[in-house]
Amino acid sequence: MDSFFAIALISLITSISGNLSVFRKGSFLVASVSHSALAGVALSLFLSSYGIGIDYFAVAAIFAVAFSAITVVLSRFQDIDTAISISFALSMALAVVFLSLSRNISAKIWSFLFGELYLITDRDIIYLILTAIVVLLLFGTLYERMIFYLFDPEGAEASGMNVKILDLALILIISISVVSVIRSVGAILAYAIFIAPAAIGKKIARSVKQSLLISFLITLSCLYLGLLISFSIPVSASAISALIASSLYLISMVKKD
Repeated sequence: MDSFFAIALISLITSISGNLSVFRKGSFLVASVSHSALAGVALSLFLSSYGIGIDYFAVAAIFAVAFSAITVVLSRFQDIDTAISISFALSMALAVVFLSLSRNISAKIWSFLFGELYLITDRDIIYLILTAIVVLLLFGTLYERMIFYLFDPEGAEASGMNVKILDLALILIISISVVSVIRSVGAILAYAIFIAPAAIGKKIARSVKQSLLISFLITLSCLYLGLLISFSIPVSASAISALIASSLYLISMVKKD
């Protein structure tokens, strides 16, 4: 029952964050954030393997926000893809270093790499609920200004909007969203769950609100199907969900005309 409730929360969170990433034209930012969060998880596992217990969520959130901020700052001096690639490489290098120095954590890191909806704990549910509240409050409060900024950044800045604050809010929303779902969908598969439904929504919707609704319904369906299929075959529910979401995106591209 926890998994079904978690899927609804994940779909809500990713529909907002995924669309923001797509509208920002920085879809790969989600992959960068997920791997930055993985570096934070690796650090928490490294410390715990030596008897220093620190909750993974707090460390992962700090890493995700920090590396996202670095990416946005770098993107002001060069194209965003290059900035994301640099941040991605640095965070992955740190993750590998921490994991290499850790002891007896192979089973623990698996769920963070590839996710597993069956392993969601009550604490993870709490993180998802808190994240959904924060994301809804931030997005709801800044909705009109954020959409204006995402579609016309030059116009938003010229009109006197504080685009740095909007960028910070965007970073915060995407970062905590990725960290909150990394345990259930995994750092490797997060990109498909966040971006594919949002990309489909943007393609077929006639408004931002329609895109949000469509991506929510697609994510919800993919995750539920993945979970139901995994009851019958011994394959990760997250992997099946990501496969379905990616396949739907490919189909939508083939039928774009």
